[in-house]
Amino acid sequence: MNLSLVKKHTHPSVPITPRRMGFSFEGLQHDDYWFDNDPVLTHLLNILSLTFPDGERFFVDSVRALRDQVDDKDRQKDISGFIGQEAMHSLEHQAFNDLIADGKYDDIVGKALAVTNKLLAGARKHMSKRQQLAATAGLEHFTAILADAILRRPDLMNKMDPAVRNLWVWHAIEETEHKAVAYDLYKDVNGNYLERQRLFLSSTAYLIGFSSYFTWQMLKRDNVHKKPLTLAKGLWKGFGYKGVISSIIPAWFSYLKPGFHPWDDDNSALIEEWRKTLPEPKGKKMAVNS
Repeated sequence: MNLSLVKKHTHPSVPITPRRMGFSFEGLQHDDYWFDNDPVLTHLLNILSLTFPDGERFFVDSVRALRDQVDDKDRQKDISGFIGQEAMHSLEHQAFNDLIADGKYDDIVGKALAVTNKLLAGARKHMSKRQQLAATAGLEHFTAILADAILRRPDLMNKMDPAVRNLWVWHAIEETEHKAVAYDLYKDVNGNYLERQRLFLSSTAYLIGFSSYFTWQMLKRDNVHKKPLTLAKGLWKGFGYKGVISSIIPAWFSYLKPGFHPWDDDNSALIEEWRKTLPEPKGKKMAVNS
């Protein structure tokens, strides 16, 4: 049963340009609580960051494998931009992750990376190319709505250590720029609604389980599990009223609509607004090996 979308969507004109930033994270220590001096949210975002290098390589591979289904030159240009941006995200977050793993948490980081690799290897082995693309489209929705929460809320940005803030702003901008690429390609290839939802829900379940478990391991390493008030404050900031995670739940549900499209929420005006706050990239236009 194919409940694929019939109506056409008009995309805003948003260039998708890979940029190598070369963030240095100067002054940041591996055990700093860089988000609002809060261990819960800091470690949650640290764990998400750990998934990005390998996860985004999976995204790139899934899109590259089926890009030959698209003849339009502009679409192909966007796909190349997506591949280049995701490659840059992997590099920048790898540098950040190396800092996280330096000493105190290196064994936890190693286990988290091993689980990530095992899950992705299983996906590559047992899922078809189309299913891998569907999973990518769903996870790209998650990164896009998290990016939107970051860009729409200067109060969140102000709670980040300046040494880290630019990494997350830059990543949020580029996730917004290319948020429809994998989804549009999936619609071209098949667009089966039930398959899209099944893989979206299962990917979300895996991500929640993974993030919860390894965030808890980080908190235990810091003995925060013995500090109920600290835990309660962090959980409220994440999941309470206007929390970092709770605020994206309505947007998460939007993916379940049969007529969903990533640009139904046109937040492109935020891109230039926030790009002005970033330093000049070390490479404005990067060569893309497509």
